[in-house]
Amino acid sequence: MSNFAMSPEEEKALHEFAGIIATESAVVMSTLLDKKIEIIQQKTSAADAGELGTGFPDEIILVNCPFATGFEATNTFLFNKSLVAKLSDLMMMGDGTAEFNEDHIDAIQEGVNQMMGAAATSLASRLGKSVDFQPSSAKLAKLDGAELTLDDLTAAVFELQIEGQGEGSFALLTPYSVINESTSALTSGAAAPEPAAAPGMDADLDMELAGLAGQQATAAAGREMEREEQEGMERGAGGMGFGPVEISSLGGKERERLELLMDIKLDISIELGRTRMLVRDILELGPGSVIELDKMAGETVDLLINNKKLAEGEVVVVDENFGVRITHLISMEERIKMLQSA
Repeated sequence: MSNFAMSPEEEKALHEFAGIIATESAVVMSTLLDKKIEIIQQKTSAADAGELGTGFPDEIILVNCPFATGFEATNTFLFNKSLVAKLSDLMMMGDGTAEFNEDHIDAIQEGVNQMMGAAATSLASRLGKSVDFQPSSAKLAKLDGAELTLDDLTAAVFELQIEGQGEGSFALLTPYSVINESTSALTSGAAAPEPAAAPGMDADLDMELAGLAGQQATAAAGREMEREEQEGMERGAGGMGFGPVEISSLGGKERERLELLMDIKLDISIELGRTRMLVRDILELGPGSVIELDKMAGETVDLLINNKKLAEGEVVVVDENFGVRITHLISMEERIKMLQSA
């Protein structure tokens, strides 16, 4: 029995919160599995042991995903072992028929890290504040065990449909305090108002110019980066050398986790600069408008992987396309951490 009663507005906010998680998770899982994924909300309500027990009657995988910023709270995913086995096997290039084993716990944990990493950006946009998540932790548990107390939690149950692989269900438990605190922002933005409805408000205009010439530069930057790492070429100012990541130097567990990510496609973009503008100024933009960015002419551009900075470089021409010559890379350890939390 829950210790709270949700108002109609809070119920609407929970539906919106769960919808953001579902939308972003479907995109991430589609990429991880290379299959069409649909995630459909079945029910949102105060967490009830009886109702959840119907869908998760046996031993389950419990994945805790605490907030790093935004809230002092922890989200919890509930997965049946059969669904975890299917998803994990597909993530590791299997056919989805493997029997559950403990290696699958690590795989679903990494999947949840990527799902919540993607959701953090959308949540931050809707809530108007910084939102991020710490790395998740996963373990076997039982719904009626001491590991989980439902009194102060809301529940969203989803149906996950996998192209050619059937379907399964999972649940997200979110503290009521998070929904209560987010109600105003989530319900006021649910109707997608016109930009003019909020005159004078500041808006972040992320000038994330993908390749300076649309997607051509994105592809060129990817080719340039791959070529440098594969050939171990030394580029950049001061003779700084950049070689491929030495996977063999990693520990066994870290190497296994990185191997899970090797065939995942990531978005690569080049950021020329950023600025902030008032909504009224954005609405006044037109052909010929000039936007001043926060970088000087000739400064290096940033290479981003899934919106996280990986390197700096200078703009070059590759055949007839724009490209980027890497001049500085973040360390190997930082790159691995970034990929694991992407």
